Amino acid sequence: MSHKFPKSARLLNAQDYSQVFNKCSIRAGSTAGTVLALPVLDNRSRLGIIVAKKNVRLATDRNRIKRLVREYFRHHPLSAPMCLVFMAKRGAGALSNADVIGDLDHLWGKLNHKHAQIQLENDQ
Repeated sequence: MSHKFPKSARLLNAQDYSQVFNKCSIRAGSTAGTVLALPVLDNRSRLGIIVAKKNVRLATDRNRIKRLVREYFRHHPLSAPMCLVFMAKRGAGALSNADVIGDLDHLWGKLNHKHAQIQLENDQ
């Protein structure tokens, strides 16, 4: 298994991010952050991470949160392909790794549930 986070799994430019911000159909929040999601027709989910210095002061904490989110995304695929933007909330840097991972578990569950609801509504 590769331990890389390839370019094909990332949101790379401002246009990718704005597409998710403007057309976001799924939103989920927790203590660590908020995730905006846009279901896509591709076979691959893509991830963008925003950890603002305003919300998480120390660079080591910003990098730790980004690393945890990337690793969680790599090891826990979503039920359907989506473009995601994770935005860290104020105080996320004070959370332990276990707390951040617990929040990501909660967020992924919400995303999968909300996507299933949207699919049900579209099928009816």
